Amino acid sequence: MPVVIVKLPRRATSLSAEMTSMRSWLDAHHCSPSKFQCDLLPDTMVMQVEFGSAPEAEAFKRRFELTSGGYAAQKAVQPRETMEQVCWWRLTAEEIRAEADGFTSTSARKTMSQIAQSYDRMAEDLEKRLGTPRYHHGLIIS
Repeated sequence: MPVVIVKLPRRATSLSAEMTSMRSWLDAHHCSPSKFQCDLLPDTMVMQVEFGSAPEAEAFKRRFELTSGGYAAQKAVQPRETMEQVCWWRLTAEEIRAEADGFTSTSARKTMSQIAQSYDRMAEDLEKRLGTPRYHHGLIIS
């Protein structure tokens, strides 16, 4: 089955708008991906969208190729480990949940929920690192 990979910057304020755009396009073109997987990397969210047919995959790729190419060319920005980042991740998670509530597709809501949970986990992990000076790489050092 053909797979299209789209990369989005994690710090983009338009992340939920991009996801909404993809969902709207899929709905408008009556495409139902067989798999929609998101992976969070340090500076990018990588989405792998698997289609049942090559024409659907090619049409999706043509529509979002410019987006993917433009983002891939950007220089990576190292996020700062501050409470501001924690707050930003929590707000992003809430925005994603709010956006997901408007989706009619169960699989899209599930995917968005998983993305929101990832942002919550990142916020929790950073809070631990910031709040406990002896917390290092997931271990409490005595």
